[in-house]
Amino acid sequence: MYPIMVKTITAEELFSKIKAEQELVLLDVRAEDKYNQFHIEANTVEDLNVPKTEIFALENEVEKVIPQLTKNREMIITCTTGNSATKCATILSSKDYDVTVLEGGITAWKEYVSNESIERIWEEFKRVHPDAPAQYEAWSFGNSKQMADELAKLVVEGTKTATSSNYTLYELEDEPLPAVGLHNIILDGNGIAVAIVKNMSVEVMPFNEVTEEHAYLEGEGDRSLHYWKKVHEEFFTNELKDVNQDFYHELPVVCETFKLLYKN
Repeated sequence: MYPIMVKTITAEELFSKIKAEQELVLLDVRAEDKYNQFHIEANTVEDLNVPKTEIFALENEVEKVIPQLTKNREMIITCTTGNSATKCATILSSKDYDVTVLEGGITAWKEYVSNESIERIWEEFKRVHPDAPAQYEAWSFGNSKQMADELAKLVVEGTKTATSSNYTLYELEDEPLPAVGLHNIILDGNGIAVAIVKNMSVEVMPFNEVTEEHAYLEGEGDRSLHYWKKVHEEFFTNELKDVNQDFYHELPVVCETFKLLYKN
């Protein structure tokens, strides 16, 4: 018996189909909690979630049926990286389902969609500002989806016009400091570009000398210096722990102010 050849589709090809509003069935075989955190959605997409363990069970249970699955339409299968989706596709193909695997899974999808959104917002910005520089940086705030979403929203609203970072990490990674005039594309928690800002000032100062004005411009919480110190001491402490260093109140901090130039 010859091995079953599984059809595949790239993230770019899937994106084009969704953009063209083609009707699709996407079968996500990750666990329910992962699916609920993030899955591919669109108006013309019917998205299904059947954990891979249920599909794996079909191999040895001839009579087993999974009601959500259909043999009448092609199903595009995805998981985190594509490996589990390929195994599921092999099993389902052997039972006469029409299936295709998303190459690289959700990981590849997120990367492609993020890059596409970055290129798109920059092209839109350049149409309005033809003298825009050739170089820019793209990044998200913080270390979690929630933090990235919350702080990006403050930027889009115009509330947040400053940020601060741990100077020690620049030293350890031999990275140059942000420059005045640098254009930054701000991403949300899913890596989608939401705004473009321009650095207006960059200054390194001890943690315990950060000013009330700077804390206010960061726009977080009640915008007080007390709140800024509380959340940033915790954040910097966790960062330093990862590189086997300790927080101290004279820790050098990179304080930046920026101007919102463009938003989606």
